[in-house]
Amino acid sequence: MILAGCSAVMLRVNSNQSLAAIEAALVHAAQRRGINVLSIAHLNRLFQLSGNALSKDAISLTVCRPDLSAALLEADIRFANFIPCRLTVIQEDGGVILESLTAAEICRLIGRPELEAAALPLENMLRELLEEAARAGRPGRPDAPAPAYEPGAAEGMVSPRATIPQRIDCFGSKVEDLAGTGQHDAPGG
Repeated sequence: MILAGCSAVMLRVNSNQSLAAIEAALVHAAQRRGINVLSIAHLNRLFQLSGNALSKDAISLTVCRPDLSAALLEADIRFANFIPCRLTVIQEDGGVILESLTAAEICRLIGRPELEAAALPLENMLRELLEEAARAGRPGRPDAPAPAYEPGAAEGMVSPRATIPQRIDCFGSKVEDLAGTGQHDAPGG
């Protein structure tokens, strides 16, 4: 079941899909709409690393569509506190809640309610993105389960602890460049 709503503060869409399925659907929907997904943070995994597991799982996505954001930033640079936009997916019993701040709330927070009309296209884009992700994978069958999906490692999950530094000789040449065949020795894809 998909329930869409908008309070004065938050855009909110409910879905009965899994957290992993919604993550994939959000990324695909963003790509189709020309929206850049800048980061994905798995909050429970992040807090588990510090020994503080959360009772509910959540994902935070940072997204930006430059053509919609540039006009707002030109009107008031304090929009940079909210652009790129944050989307949150919160796991609830039997589904998830997708949320983001409304344009009216962002304008209220920076004290510029007269810019609400200029921020409305950004809000509409976010609402459409959340609603599309909530429906994704189930066209024509809203009661069908979302396809199974488990995302791979995200950037924040990769540890640089065991990386090998580059070896540079006394002439400033990389040792790896001096060895080998002088061309790419592993062609293919």
